[in-house]
Amino acid sequence: MNAQRLAEEINRLGFTPLALSEPTKREDGMIVFTKGVHVQVPLHGDEPNVVRESSMGEFEFYDSQKEIGRLIDDLKSALQDEKAMAPLRNSD
Repeated sequence: MNAQRLAEEINRLGFTPLALSEPTKREDGMIVFTKGVHVQVPLHGDEPNVVRESSMGEFEFYDSQKEIGRLIDDLKSALQDEKAMAPLRNSD
């Protein structure tokens, strides 16, 4: 899967990526939106997924999504969850 193309499509839908990396033979690519939220871009297949890092440094992996609408729904949810957790991160 091409991270650049997916990032452009997500950007057109109102979510601006901060950075991206293309998948390699050794690791998936990613499209970064905030410090704690990114989209994991697989080398094989066409089902990326949203990943959110919790305030405890643990990762929550959302289901892989083939449909861009569902991926955007997951992205919105992860960004809202991260925003809700922001006061907890600042109190560490």
